[in-house]
Amino acid sequence: MFRILSIAWLLLFSLQVGAQSTAFNQTDEKGRPHGQWVVNQPARMGEDAYAEWGTYEHGVKWGAWYKFDGEAQITAIERYRAGVLDGEAKYFENGSLVCIGNYRGLNPKNDYDTIYVTDPVTDVEIRKIVSTDRGTLRHGIWRYYDPRTGRLVRETDYQLDEVIARQEFAIAAVDSTWYKRREQAMPHNQKTFYKPPRGKQIHYTDFREK
Repeated sequence: MFRILSIAWLLLFSLQVGAQSTAFNQTDEKGRPHGQWVVNQPARMGEDAYAEWGTYEHGVKWGAWYKFDGEAQITAIERYRAGVLDGEAKYFENGSLVCIGNYRGLNPKNDYDTIYVTDPVTDVEIRKIVSTDRGTLRHGIWRYYDPRTGRLVRETDYQLDEVIARQEFAIAAVDSTWYKRREQAMPHNQKTFYKPPRGKQIHYTDFREK
């Protein structure tokens, strides 16, 4: 896999440039967030500060949302449908991909949602009724990676948040030397890191509503 240390800077820079033609942190006629928003959350209750960027539709999250830590490194890319996590999600550690998987969002407009799943033993499709107060469920294969090398280390198959299969991928001795060289060549082990162009230093406060 790949390291994306600079993606957060590039996204934030694109926001700064796009701000000339796009209004951020706007509300609709009822005062609900609407359109593109950049949300800055200061550190509190033992949790680190973070910022996130995405789209609201009349107070409800829709589509891709990007989350960054206090060092402006990306930590998550998640997708929402009607305010509920739904679809592919990616998680990062120090800018490196560590996990990718899928959520199955439940319809918040109803008390129950109907989902078809495959029985792992009989391979027969089964209809399941799930309470929507659970919000979202892990559903499908989740893959986990070593953040230093990008090597796939584990796959876990979920159906409605229940583990139905799991596989660990141990590194073979013949591959250890290759992975060691790859790790040494990765950007976070180099002396030179991406830096924003001179005069283009970016801070979360640049995008606060004024």
